[in-house]
Amino acid sequence: MRINLSTMVLSVMLSSLITGPAVADDNAFGSLVTPIQETTSAVNSPAAESVDKNLHPLLQNSVSSNTLMAIMISPAIKIGLIRVQSGDEYFVRVGDLLGNAEGKITQITSDGIDVTESDKVISLIVRNRSIANENAE
Repeated sequence: MRINLSTMVLSVMLSSLITGPAVADDNAFGSLVTPIQETTSAVNSPAAESVDKNLHPLLQNSVSSNTLMAIMISPAIKIGLIRVQSGDEYFVRVGDLLGNAEGKITQITSDGIDVTESDKVISLIVRNRSIANENAE
């Protein structure tokens, strides 16, 4: 009787090893939603701009193409959280460069940041809502 039980346990273990990859595809914790491939139109994409991929992501596109996600202000320091077009996020401070026109962050307030380029000042306002919700409207 003992031989039969150990043989059965061994056969179950071996069968799970052999069929493991096939069973692994049925992930009980996987997402029930299938991701939809987003298509971008030529109107929203900066295809006309040539982007130098060797530059830091904060310097690859225009200032207005970035999204200011948050501002953190303390008595000692002011920091902004910028989301670039690729979706990556970076912390910035006064004096950091931003944009492809040699813009420099000159001011961070509770409302947003000011970026000074050679002939103008561009203000980015903090986004309090998600970009996905804005696009739905």
